[in-house]
Amino acid sequence: MSLKIWLENRWVVEHETSPAEVADLLEVVDRDLADAAIDGLSADWRLGIAYNAALQLATLALAAAGYRPGRERAIQSLRYTIALDQATVDTLDGIRRKRNVGNYERAGTASSGEAAEVYTIAVTLRQQVIEWLVERYPRLLRSR
Repeated sequence: MSLKIWLENRWVVEHETSPAEVADLLEVVDRDLADAAIDGLSADWRLGIAYNAALQLATLALAAAGYRPGRERAIQSLRYTIALDQATVDTLDGIRRKRNVGNYERAGTASSGEAAEVYTIAVTLRQQVIEWLVERYPRLLRSR
């Protein structure tokens, strides 16, 4: 499987990104990571916010690679953009399902440990995406 096959299947569409779009997505990621670290929030909210940071990073990587994601495919695309290991992709996909249960069916399904795990994954993922951008798409990173 590859992103080209995903394009043929219409799971992604072609997209041309810009340094401004990348900077905007990184701002959302940084905001979400800061919010997910707030101790007073419930585990459900911290998990959801940290997951959103990971989702925005997946969207950013796809945009840098020249695509926009289809529904529920952004996280899986990390295998083809930054070569994220399948175990981490599977963990994030499980978190997506847990987040959806917490958002739509019943609250209180996330533990503090799960929220901390997805936060740690998102922080690590941010660093991996930045390193990947520096290596492959440095023109998309604004100097800070």
